[in-house]
Amino acid sequence: MNEKLTAIAVRRQRLIGKIASQRMVLTQNMEQLRQPLVVVDHGVEVVRYFRKYPVLMASVSVLTGVLIRRINIARFTALLQTGWSVFRLARDVRNSIRKE
Repeated sequence: MNEKLTAIAVRRQRLIGKIASQRMVLTQNMEQLRQPLVVVDHGVEVVRYFRKYPVLMASVSVLTGVLIRRINIARFTALLQTGWSVFRLARDVRNSIRKE
């Protein structure tokens, strides 16, 4: 009986070591995907927000189309980055007000 328990303990230790090495490999592989997943997460967040406010989505779509036709793409990209920052700031302020 004691030999059987010893064999089980040895096997358990080997499996624990194997699990640790697999976790390290998984962590290294997931690190490469971290930034793309963050971008996708932000995109999903924006889509959910616009689904709550469809009129806002239509307004932004029309405004985007007009701006793309009127100004060059570099200026539009800078404007889009500024708009995204303002959106996040407004959302964070709203959430902090709700928590209080």
